[in-house]
Amino acid sequence: MKVFKRNYRMEASLPSSYMKYMGGMKPCVLDIETTGLSRGNSKIILIGLLTETDSGVCVTQFLAENHYEEYKVLQSAVDFLRDEGIEYLVTYNGASFDIPFIERRLEVNSFEASINLYNLDLYRFIKCATDLRNRLDSLSQKSVENYYGILDDRADSISGRESVKIFDEYSLSGDSTLEKIILTHNREDVLNLFRLIHYVLPDADVECMDKAMAFYGFPVLGGRLTLRPSIQKFGRGSKVKYTLRINGDQNFDAVSAAYFADMDNPINAVFNRETAMFQIEVPIEAAPEGLSGEDDLCYLDIRSILTAVDNRFCSEFERDPDYINGYLILNPRTVNLAARLITEKLIEQST
Repeated sequence: MKVFKRNYRMEASLPSSYMKYMGGMKPCVLDIETTGLSRGNSKIILIGLLTETDSGVCVTQFLAENHYEEYKVLQSAVDFLRDEGIEYLVTYNGASFDIPFIERRLEVNSFEASINLYNLDLYRFIKCATDLRNRLDSLSQKSVENYYGILDDRADSISGRESVKIFDEYSLSGDSTLEKIILTHNREDVLNLFRLIHYVLPDADVECMDKAMAFYGFPVLGGRLTLRPSIQKFGRGSKVKYTLRINGDQNFDAVSAAYFADMDNPINAVFNRETAMFQIEVPIEAAPEGLSGEDDLCYLDIRSILTAVDNRFCSEFERDPDYINGYLILNPRTVNLAARLITEKLIEQST
């Protein structure tokens, strides 16, 4: 196996609407090259990882020299993510391809390790938070790159399918020219994915950002948990009831705990260490008579709920424009904010 590192000078900034979810966490852009699409039979022969530096970014690549070095590539990538203190990944369709493929190949190679990191899949984000799906015939990475005018900046000219054939030749000959072609294709994928983040995210409406993060999940506690909050509506007419439901994953340091609603605490919650999942349900209130003109306007008695959990109230809400006398007006932004604080306080109680 060979290791390649290359530094690039890049300056870019991300919108505050994104940083409120990911700020302070260390990202890594990831892309893999495989010998096919079958997780059970195909192998990973190259993993490209891009991390930020003080002056730009660094691309690290782990390349197998033949079809029998997948184990070394996987081990090196897992060690890299741990040693670099990576807290979340950025991929393009990685939730459907790269991450499940890596997990399966780790299993096949009898690794005890797992990639238990939050994954910001830019492909899924684009589908949910932008209108690019209506503007483009395809949401492939290269199609989106072309839309933002960065496709022509690529130094490679091959597809992923072509890289498979080239690797077969490279594994037999060790030809340095073929090696460069494979590496360049993978390197350009992670570099342009990093660039796309800085085009796509500022394009997204703030409310769309909040909705997308809620739908696909956002990280809390340094990526330990992924939250997917939503408002659930039950019943009809005067019997309508609302609940803030927080589904999520425990990415690492999973715990088992249960909370049941009573006179003092209205929250129901179950954390399961075995499944690494959890669900929290918090009662919320519909708008009072005077605001009946607002469709499905809901309030959360945030002061009572947070003090019921640990007898402390977070002053963060008192400065919020949607906070009124102990109640929080619920919208995509405040739903995510409330879900984060409620979940964090429950985790504090369970550990």
